[in-house]
Amino acid sequence: MKLWAGAAATVTTILVATQAPTQAVAQAGDAARGQRLFNQQCRACHTLEQGGAATAGPNLHGLFGRKAGSAGGYDSSDAMKGSGIVWDEATLTDYLRDPKGKVPGTKMVYGGMKQAAQLADVTAYLKQATQ
Repeated sequence: MKLWAGAAATVTTILVATQAPTQAVAQAGDAARGQRLFNQQCRACHTLEQGGAATAGPNLHGLFGRKAGSAGGYDSSDAMKGSGIVWDEATLTDYLRDPKGKVPGTKMVYGGMKQAAQLADVTAYLKQATQ
């Protein structure tokens, strides 16, 4: 019986560990917390409103469903243009977790957001704010 319980615990641990990266996307984010995080960590470089300026980074209005590197008014890196990414919850979460790991050669100067809850919150906020 102890052997069975140990094996079951090991299998459960493996299943949870292999699904951790996608749980950030599946986890329901809190848009209000995401707005605070965006304002603290992203607003210096990105605007959200339609027709907003592209400052140090591209305007994010209409982000979801858009091909990476195609935002008007901003000269994206060749790496971003050639990444083949179409922005959705999963690709945004992966990118924000490790921008230079996801798109080597990106111009984005950001070390990444490591906490799954924060990633879910920012994604929830951006889904609302960029429509």
